[in-house]
Amino acid sequence: MIEQPREFIVPAGHARHWRMRAGERVTITQTVGHQVGDFIAFNAADLTEFLSTSHTRSCLRTLRIGRGHSLYTNHREPIVEMVEDTVGVHDILAAACDPYRYKRDFGVDDHRSCRMNFVEALASFDIPDWRVPDPVNLFQKTPVHPDWSYTSGASVAKAGDYVTLLARMDLIAACSACPQDLAPTNAGRLSDLQVRLH
Repeated sequence: MIEQPREFIVPAGHARHWRMRAGERVTITQTVGHQVGDFIAFNAADLTEFLSTSHTRSCLRTLRIGRGHSLYTNHREPIVEMVEDTVGVHDILAAACDPYRYKRDFGVDDHRSCRMNFVEALASFDIPDWRVPDPVNLFQKTPVHPDWSYTSGASVAKAGDYVTLLARMDLIAACSACPQDLAPTNAGRLSDLQVRLH
C-alpha cells in the first residue's frame, strides 16, 4: 500500500484528495492569500454519507462557521471540527462553481471548475459530478445583506492564514483551490493551497 504524503500542495485551479483517520488533523494554509478552498468529505466506510452544508446549517442554526464548530453529514453526524481558524470568514451557502455557472454568467466554455476538479480528484471512487456534495467554501467571503440577498466578495485571507480540521470519523476529503478568476472570489489571482496532515 502506498502511503500518502503528510504534506502536499493543492495547485491553483485544481483539487487533491486524501484520507484521514478519526482523531487526525488537517491544516489547510494560504500560500499567497485570498484563495478560496472548496472542501468536501465523505464517510470512508459509506460514501453515501458526506459533509452536508444544508445539514450543518440546520444543526448549528447559523450561517457563520469558525473555530469550535463541528460540521455535519447528511446523517446529522459530526464529520470534522474546526479546531483552529485564523480567518473566521467562510461560506456554507454557495454551490461549487461548475461549467454551467461559467457558461450562464460569463459566457465561457471549458473553464476549470471546483465541481469538475472534485470529479477528477475522486476519479478512483467513481463519483460523478451529480454526486459531488455542495462544499464548505473555506476562506470565502459571502456577505448576507439586510434584504437577505448575498454576494461574493474577495477572500480576506492573507498569506499564512489557515484552518485546522479535526476528523471525527474515518473519512475521505478533497479540497479544490477554486479556479474562479471571473468574479471577486479570489481577488483576481489564483494561488496554491498547502495541506498538512498531523
